[in-house]
Amino acid sequence: MLTRLWIAFKQWGESEGKPFLATQALGIPVVALVFLTIRAQMHNHVAFNILLASDPPDWSFIVAGLIVIVYAADFISDAISWDGIGVKFVSWQLILAVGWILLGSFVVLTLTLVLPLFGFGARDGMGFLDLLLSLRDLILGGLLYCYLKWRGGAWLAFLGPVLIAFVFDCAVFRGLPSDGLILFWIQGFCVFLLNVLLMQFFEKDKDAVSNTPNLWILYSGKMLRMSVGLLFLLTIIFWVINDLNGDVFDGVPFGTILLLAVYGWMFIFPSAFKLFRWYRVLIDGMLVFWLI
Repeated sequence: MLTRLWIAFKQWGESEGKPFLATQALGIPVVALVFLTIRAQMHNHVAFNILLASDPPDWSFIVAGLIVIVYAADFISDAISWDGIGVKFVSWQLILAVGWILLGSFVVLTLTLVLPLFGFGARDGMGFLDLLLSLRDLILGGLLYCYLKWRGGAWLAFLGPVLIAFVFDCAVFRGLPSDGLILFWIQGFCVFLLNVLLMQFFEKDKDAVSNTPNLWILYSGKMLRMSVGLLFLLTIIFWVINDLNGDVFDGVPFGTILLLAVYGWMFIFPSAFKLFRWYRVLIDGMLVFWLI
């Protein structure tokens, strides 16, 4: 009896070709929480003091709110597409996604307009302009990604992961690399690109059903796996260089190695992580170990 129940459970949770919109809807705020965690970890590192000291007021929470809005809107777009294919977009998922958009909008508008309007915070007209200028790399990268997604095809499959990694890296470091943080910036880009490529690796079956451009479908082969191996190697090299330079946190800086170990295990044994597509939460959640 227990064997039959387990088989039924596994078949219901089998992810092959299914989007599992519930997992995606519940995981919308994960990336924003990971971003806030990484930014909080930077306060424990002397090398980031200059960067953090020059941040516009409430930078981290404003960007986290924008991340929630973008991921919720992207989920709604995906869910509508799947609904046209035959996977029902249920009402609670729509309500949850809209709720995340409203929450993210509330955070952004409160910190940028409402509180300064009532005299709270230190943002005046010039401060608001500085905030917009600090967001320029994120905005430009996001607009370019939207254009590629609208155009679709091989360009989206090839450049999409690069743009996503670039935008998230710019969010973490508040733009392009500055003096003293170039190695960390490049290492972060490698880690975030690995994150996106691993996510696409797991979703190639789903993307094949929905005809979504996927690098692993269009360019699957030895060269792509070598590129992933090169990203692993570059991340380790930058980790060693930062360690030799003394740019580490208190204690043993094991986080990057743990992150790469889990990602490597997921590449080698993907079937262990496909049930209900819970890998979506794991892949993004593991990023919190990068700076530990």
